Amino acid sequence: MTTYSHSKLGTFKQCRYKYKLQYIDKIKTDIESIEAFMGKRVHEVLEKLYRDLQYQKLNTKEELLAFYDEHWDNHWHENVIIVKKEYAPENYKAMGRKFIDDYYDHYKPFNHKKVIALETQDIMELANGNQYHIRIDHLACDKECNYYVCDYKTNNALKAQGELDEDHQLAMYSLWIKQKYPDAKKVQLVWYFLAFDKEMVSERNDEQLQALKRQIETLIQEIEACEQFPTNVTSLCDYCPYIKICPAWRHKFEVEEKKKLFKDDDGGKMVDEYSHFQDAKKQAEEKLEQLKEEIVAFAKQKEIDVVFGSDKKCSVKEYEKIVFPDEYREELLQLIKEKGLYEEFSSLNYFKLTPKIRNKEVDEEIIDLTDKEKAYRVSLSKRRN
Repeated sequence: MTTYSHSKLGTFKQCRYKYKLQYIDKIKTDIESIEAFMGKRVHEVLEKLYRDLQYQKLNTKEELLAFYDEHWDNHWHENVIIVKKEYAPENYKAMGRKFIDDYYDHYKPFNHKKVIALETQDIMELANGNQYHIRIDHLACDKECNYYVCDYKTNNALKAQGELDEDHQLAMYSLWIKQKYPDAKKVQLVWYFLAFDKEMVSERNDEQLQALKRQIETLIQEIEACEQFPTNVTSLCDYCPYIKICPAWRHKFEVEEKKKLFKDDDGGKMVDEYSHFQDAKKQAEEKLEQLKEEIVAFAKQKEIDVVFGSDKKCSVKEYEKIVFPDEYREELLQLIKEKGLYEEFSSLNYFKLTPKIRNKEVDEEIIDLTDKEKAYRVSLSKRRN
């Protein structure tokens, strides 16, 4: 029996290597981003606010801000990382204070819904004996038996309504509520985007919830069958607590530890040269296309078919190029099939077939007719400091 959570599943989709380190190898780390640190402190304040209200104690805004400052100072540690170097810890601390200040003014006296639970710790049964961890920031209901799954967001990104309508985390919690509280007439998913002092709402029907549950169970099957855990380099790597032991970043830290410049490192030299020739290739291709257009224009102006150079000549021939407009693609495909030409003009799409074979999503007979060999893809991207 294994317990999964939204963050655990999200880690697998984000980077399988990080998933392996965190959930299989169970490597512990004290490193956390300043954004995560600030988010925890704000959540603690809002939990205290509503926890005390259950005992008929309404904290003043000043008391909550003092609680926030105290917990910030008491929990601060040297392994809090700041990716955006232009901002200091005080900037993030002030952001958290502003979130609390705005929320307090917006929702005081905090009696519009009845609190049922805070920071829940429960599980929901899934297929194959697995479980899903239910961790709700704030669960509430009103007198009409409408339930509200409330989530506090402290990041600086305001999601679009369409994204929220596809959100998995709160929707799975909604499924659990309908199981645990049969009196629930409806369950609303509520996000408080504290940086914008904005509340956004979504809802799911039973059919959508069951489809989501099957989707989550399918993802879990993929995780449990997974044997390869490759790295996935994205902008989120800067916030990863395992970055210093990740093979995707090992070379960077090895060079920095030796206090060398990348231009003086063997690997760095090769990447710099590769980058140089990639840029030169791109510039050459652009120049070739420009010269081609100019030569065609020159030939048309002079009414000639060949343009001569010092040791080579360039022939210019006009022809009709067949194009297939996207708006007629399906109609053309259907006609080709009807005319019995499909077999003659169709071909294997190796690009689409390859991942199907790799994930064993096709018949074994097809897989048996393929071989595997090691190959390497080299791609350039801008290096972050």
